[in-house]
Amino acid sequence: MAELIKVATVDQLRPGQMFYAEVDGLPVALANVAGTIYAFSDSCRHAGGPLSSGVLRDEVVTCPWHGWAYNVRTGKSVIPPVGLRIPIYTVDVVGTDVFVEIDWPDEPAPC
Repeated sequence: MAELIKVATVDQLRPGQMFYAEVDGLPVALANVAGTIYAFSDSCRHAGGPLSSGVLRDEVVTCPWHGWAYNVRTGKSVIPPVGLRIPIYTVDVVGTDVFVEIDWPDEPAPC
């Protein structure tokens, strides 16, 4: 079931900056690229490095641990191995509040 969760306010995320948010234990990174906010997994696919602590250049975030890089808009890896992805999340800005849509797995039916 998808749920909109407030994770930040726009003043916490100026253009060119990233922000870390934890949503019920799920590490989420936000990036402001020229005024558009993107949300994606904060965990690098290589070794779990914190992407929100990395470097943001245009739409590309580079992991601070080993240099793996991803497009924050699509989640696709931009260096070999190309084709790997990190999860991305829908962002909704309402007034000054930033919400992220998390699609939680459905709970199994009781036996």
